Amino acid sequence: MNVIPPTQTQYRPIDPKLLGNDFDFAFDLYYKTSVEGHDQFLKFSGKTEQHRDKVRRLIESGDLEEELYVNEQDVVTYYQTVTGTLQAFILDPKIGFEQKAGKVYDLSRNVMQEFFQYQAAPSLLKMAEPVMDMMDQVLSEKSVGFAGLGKILNKDYYTYTHSVNVGLYCLTYATKAGMSPGDIKEMGMGGMLHDAGKVEVPAEIINKDGKLTDVEFAEIKKHPEAGRDMLAGMGCFGEKILQMAYEHHEKYNGVGYPQGLRGDEISLAGRICKVMDVYDALTTRRSYKAPLSPFQALGIMKQGMVVEFDVQILDQFVKMLGEEN
Repeated sequence: MNVIPPTQTQYRPIDPKLLGNDFDFAFDLYYKTSVEGHDQFLKFSGKTEQHRDKVRRLIESGDLEEELYVNEQDVVTYYQTVTGTLQAFILDPKIGFEQKAGKVYDLSRNVMQEFFQYQAAPSLLKMAEPVMDMMDQVLSEKSVGFAGLGKILNKDYYTYTHSVNVGLYCLTYATKAGMSPGDIKEMGMGGMLHDAGKVEVPAEIINKDGKLTDVEFAEIKKHPEAGRDMLAGMGCFGEKILQMAYEHHEKYNGVGYPQGLRGDEISLAGRICKVMDVYDALTTRRSYKAPLSPFQALGIMKQGMVVEFDVQILDQFVKMLGEEN
């Protein structure tokens, strides 16, 4: 086996279960070992058909014990391969909703974790489109709404899980509100990418448990503009997606940031994203607080925070949730 010194390149962990049993990849797989106290990466399989069959057999048998990695240069190719595999998976009528939605959720969570935790190239964010296409397809099979989402969402708060959760809430809201297919997809993508600018904020500020200092909060307040500029610079995302990145901290009473917009000066997409962003933040678990129930969260939003939201959107969201309980 070839030993690859870690100083020559970087490796990223993958979830081989997402590859399934029927895939064709154009990248090598590695596993990590320790040599004289130093991490080394050994090639687990190459790109040949023989190696692919080996990995397929191990995945199918459940005997794959090693944590597998790809070269960071192959990360996008890996996710493209997984997406192609899952597109066939979700079309199988014998597979149930929770299994399909769970796989797509895992893929979207892993994409956003790669972006935030390992600071992958922004081009990886283009994966938001096929991921949301697949999730929309899965959710629409049986008109699954917010109640169905509760069965698959990760309720531990991390920037990457929060991003995916908000994307799915926005997608579901847009579907129930009767938006066009194009708008539904953009709302889902915009929710998933709304916090992209946080990749520019120091991790110690993002992960701080206690109250932020004025200096730290000033850093946090830069992320909407940073996210909008990053996504705009890629030249492939629509206006709604840029609005959601830039406006999700604006408040209906005009005291939000970064622009201090008031009322309908905030785009519809930005107003919807604001509601979903706060709802997920309140209902997810943090190291310093337990998650609130949907009833508790909505109570806070309807009472102590109501001036921050477009009340029509908030009331419609409450009604949508109530219809499924």
